Amino acid sequence: MLRDDAGELEHVKLDPALINTDNAIIVLDEYNDTCWVWIGRGVNMPTRMHALRMSKSVQRSGYSHGSTTIGRALKHLTEMMEKDDGDPEVASNIIRFRDAMSKKWSFDDGVLAFEPSEAAAYAVKPPEIVDTRPTISTASESDKPVEIVAETVTKSKPIPTVTEPSMTAEKKAAFLLYSVVRNSDLVYTERFERDGNKGLKIEAPGILVIEALMKGNDLEIRPPEFGDGEQAAEIKKAFETWLKRI
Repeated sequence: MLRDDAGELEHVKLDPALINTDNAIIVLDEYNDTCWVWIGRGVNMPTRMHALRMSKSVQRSGYSHGSTTIGRALKHLTEMMEKDDGDPEVASNIIRFRDAMSKKWSFDDGVLAFEPSEAAAYAVKPPEIVDTRPTISTASESDKPVEIVAETVTKSKPIPTVTEPSMTAEKKAAFLLYSVVRNSDLVYTERFERDGNKGLKIEAPGILVIEALMKGNDLEIRPPEFGDGEQAAEIKKAFETWLKRI
């Protein structure tokens, strides 16, 4: 949650009480893939315009807190002016926003909110050792020899299988990165994994923010149009030219 105070953004602990008439609030919500923008009825014009402008920026580039970048390339931007709450669509968005913010949150580093129930699914459980040796009763001399088989079974959380990308997908990713670097002065990259597939986040500030996911021989790029500007179009054109060489 970011609060805009007289043209200055500051991160604050997520608190539904801050969503009031006097505040301009931006919330980067990765659970719902949404950048929420709340403008209270009492917020002055300069702060209102600054909050709306900054929301578009952080939606594309995210917001850095320590070594973590939150909300980069969020899909949705939902703006809510409290003064327009008579509009059915705005009123519906406000209800959705308040519902999303009113959950029971836990916090990391004071301001990074997460749902404990979902975080628990990623916790690593210690292995459980099960002794399967049979219980041995006293046998008479006439009984047949008893063969004792003992085994130890280790139960642990299964390790997900990560599908390695093909060389074709890797070549496409390399051509994509080269096309961006050739046509931009400054480029940021970040590796990630999703559903067992490897990918790259590529940002050229002011030009484009894209994700490239390697699936088999294919490279899935979001957004497929790369961006709205002329430089983004040039990068896409250069990339498509390189693809013809594969």
